[in-house]
Order: sequence, then C-alpha cells, then structure tokens
Amino acid sequence: MRTEFLDDNPDVVKKLLEGHVAANDLIKSDTPRAEQLVAQGIDKTTGRPIAPELVTASFKNLVFTDDPIASSLRKSAKDAEAVGLLRPVDLKGIYNLKLLNQVLKKQGETTVKA
Repeated sequence: MRTEFLDDNPDVVKKLLEGHVAANDLIKSDTPRAEQLVAQGIDKTTGRPIAPELVTASFKNLVFTDDPIASSLRKSAKDAEAVGLLRPVDLKGIYNLKLLNQVLKKQGETTVKA
C-alpha cells in the first residue's frame, strides 16, 4: 500500500495484518478447515463450486507465509533490469515491516526482515 495510506490509517493496516497472520495460522493448524473456507469463498464469489480435491492439491503447491520475502522483489527487479523491462531502481525502504512485526511478536511468532 501507499505510505500515505499507512501513515493515515495504521489501525486499519494493523487489523488487516492481524487477519493475514490469523489466516496463515489457520492454514498451518487446520489445513482441511482452511481448504473448506477457500472452496466456500470461490463458490460464493464465482457462483460455481470447486472440487475439494482441487483446493487440496493447490494447497500442496503453495507456501503460505507472513514474510513478504523482500529478496524476491530485489531479484525480480534485477531480472527485469537485465532484460530492459525496468530502469535501475532503488528498493531501499520499500518495505515497512514495523506493524507486521508488532503483530507477529504479539502472536509469539518470528519477526521478519526486509
């Protein structure tokens, strides 16, 4: 999100992060329930049910994390620069992890770094 939004709405951002961390915790602690909720959400959004085994298979191919994995953004930027899709860009400071780390610490989880 934009820095301006974060600065103007830290309470909203913190609640969003709390929900994100809670969702990842549910995925880790009760994967079948998380899969069921995803299937229900897809059905509600699209009006079409999805086969439960498809959701289960997809979960096996995904890694759910609270870490934004800053290194992947840096690598993507370097790769884009290398093929001429992006001019060199300074990504220093692009991640503000203060609120996320507050939420993670409160939940007794490992904090993350940019």
